[in-house]
Amino acid sequence: MGELSSHTQSVEPQSQAVRKLAVVATVISGIAVLGCITLALWNYNLTAKVNTLTTANASLNKTTQALTKQQKDTEALLQQVRLAANLSSISHALEQTSVVTNDFVLEKVTFNVAENGTLKGVLLNVNNQPNLGLGGAYQGYGKYNMASSTLTKKAEEVIDIAMKQYGTSDKIPVWDKNTKVEMTVQNYELGKREGGIFKLASQK
Repeated sequence: MGELSSHTQSVEPQSQAVRKLAVVATVISGIAVLGCITLALWNYNLTAKVNTLTTANASLNKTTQALTKQQKDTEALLQQVRLAANLSSISHALEQTSVVTNDFVLEKVTFNVAENGTLKGVLLNVNNQPNLGLGGAYQGYGKYNMASSTLTKKAEEVIDIAMKQYGTSDKIPVWDKNTKVEMTVQNYELGKREGGIFKLASQK
């Protein structure tokens, strides 16, 4: 009987230890579950914030691109306006008796500028000095009673003076001997210089 009683006493402390371990395990499990839930919620919130920031960033990127394009378009427009103003000023200066020879007076200058800002061509409209006017060598409608080589030389003199007066500047497109130049007299076709060579309209 004494031995049985001793065995019962040794089992009871083990049961209490098991119960304590079970409680501890339950608490730890609960904490772990709560931790998982907290992490899941944190991850969800973080993902939502990341998605919101991604959307906002994409929207900002589109806005930035639109503003950049608008700025470039505005700069291009301002450059065109400045170029037009510079060429207008040069035209006015050339037309105010800056280009005069013994035979011609330059009356009108028109610049043809390409979209990329290069000079596609120049139109010069001249009038005759009295010595070439009607009753002289001029027969009207852009025709003259003189040798083609002589008339060509007189026309090229006007073009070269106008080109020299036009000058060189980084604010205006280049005008050189290869620039296409059309020349009219009293708005009638006289000739054209292309590739550095002038040809009268009658030589076509």
